[in-house]
Amino acid sequence: MVKKFCLAGLIALILFLNLSSAYSEANPYSEEKILQEIIMKVPFTRGLKLVEHKLQNGLYSFKFEGSNPFKNLKIVYNSDNDKLEYIDYYENTFTPFDKNLSAKYSKSESIILAHNLISSITGEEYQFVKSLSDDEYIDESLEKPYIYKLIFKKVINHLIVDNREIVVYIDSHSGEVVKFFGENLSEQVEYEGTKDIKSIGEIKSLYQRYIVPQLMAYKEGKKYQLVYISSLNPLFYGIDAKSGIFIDYKGNDIKEEMVTLDFAKLKDDCFNLKNPETIAQDIAKNLKIDKISLLKSGYVNNFYLTVKPAVTYDWNFTSLKDKILNINVAIDSHDQNILHLGFGYWNYNEKNFRILDMEEAKTYVKEHLYNYLSCDFLVAYPMNYRDNKIYTFYRQTNNTIISNNYITIETNEEGIVKKIIFNWDYIDFPKIDNTINTQVAQNIFIDSGFKLYYFITENKKGKLVYIPNSLEFMIDASTGKKIYYSSLNWEED
Repeated sequence: MVKKFCLAGLIALILFLNLSSAYSEANPYSEEKILQEIIMKVPFTRGLKLVEHKLQNGLYSFKFEGSNPFKNLKIVYNSDNDKLEYIDYYENTFTPFDKNLSAKYSKSESIILAHNLISSITGEEYQFVKSLSDDEYIDESLEKPYIYKLIFKKVINHLIVDNREIVVYIDSHSGEVVKFFGENLSEQVEYEGTKDIKSIGEIKSLYQRYIVPQLMAYKEGKKYQLVYISSLNPLFYGIDAKSGIFIDYKGNDIKEEMVTLDFAKLKDDCFNLKNPETIAQDIAKNLKIDKISLLKSGYVNNFYLTVKPAVTYDWNFTSLKDKILNINVAIDSHDQNILHLGFGYWNYNEKNFRILDMEEAKTYVKEHLYNYLSCDFLVAYPMNYRDNKIYTFYRQTNNTIISNNYITIETNEEGIVKKIIFNWDYIDFPKIDNTINTQVAQNIFIDSGFKLYYFITENKKGKLVYIPNSLEFMIDASTGKKIYYSSLNWEED
């Protein structure tokens, strides 16, 4: 693969002659020079055709495509500091393949290949931190057993920058890169010095005030198990190493009252519609959608939640100018009980619904999703995401959160509902029996320790942040043993 990358320099002039003719705008020399630099630095450009380019606010955007197999490459170049800003490369490998193909490149060799590639493209230091398993970052066209999915994080002053990473997928049989994604590559950041940071003891004391272990029925494969998680609140991310203030994923300070969970009882009695078509039509009616169509239905021998026969239904309504609705239902083949109900709703123009705070979010759920809730409590909290706000309602039964059972409502800054995701299972969950004490779980989380990282905020400040190791694992509620996420969905090296 490295040898192949070296060929980029030899073919650069030929490719450059093919691409430069696309430029006839003012100051073509500057653009041609930028393009030539990109070709020399980014090996994915070889054999690809330039299909689109534009200049906006000092950023040059280039889009390349290739065929047999289909390849797509988007590059953004920052002319202000003469650096690559963004790279998104994708190769469609969704073709018939032999699952028994041998791995000619080991994982360690692939990590070295990816590391060298990142260094040559960015000119900066990145460190391999973990690899993804096939059930994370799902992409059907890349779902092959012999593809290494590697994540590298940026390194500054020998510390990992936790929220800056590059993803590289490498085919272990051919050694080819089939996916490469990196952004914020040219940003100018002012990093804090490591003087005057709080001690681990001080951080441990601060953290103890906020950690409230939450019991959760967690779905691992085809069954649920009872675990403790360190915190349900997604606002919490880390502790500022100098101020001791908790920060969120944007680097904003978290006010103490924002960390408190809000419990909301939305129903007094249970109501369960049995007819899947009635469910689909009723959801569409409540969301003011006139027409939906049955996409497919099918018989499943072993439905993943119950490992029993079930019938599944999928409905869809799509209007590119208005809204998109997908509904899926699973029915037990024997007793006709609903096993699972889920739907996703994307609304781009509808302005009938506005949600500006948590109370309005609760009212919306009561009025529009009433028939699809069990009689259990839900836990609700708000979260800011970019310019949007997300209201999440987690299912709670017997003081236990049910993982993957939730409602999320996303609004824009004006409060207009843009997206609703609903996921609900109607099955038996593990009973709370002989679980360890909450205080024992809290001590395990607190004693796990902390790591010091850099975290880049929205205003391009590199903050020093302590991140608790407890975010890396859950606790088995029966035995008290740590369950690392590596045993569930990703590996950390």
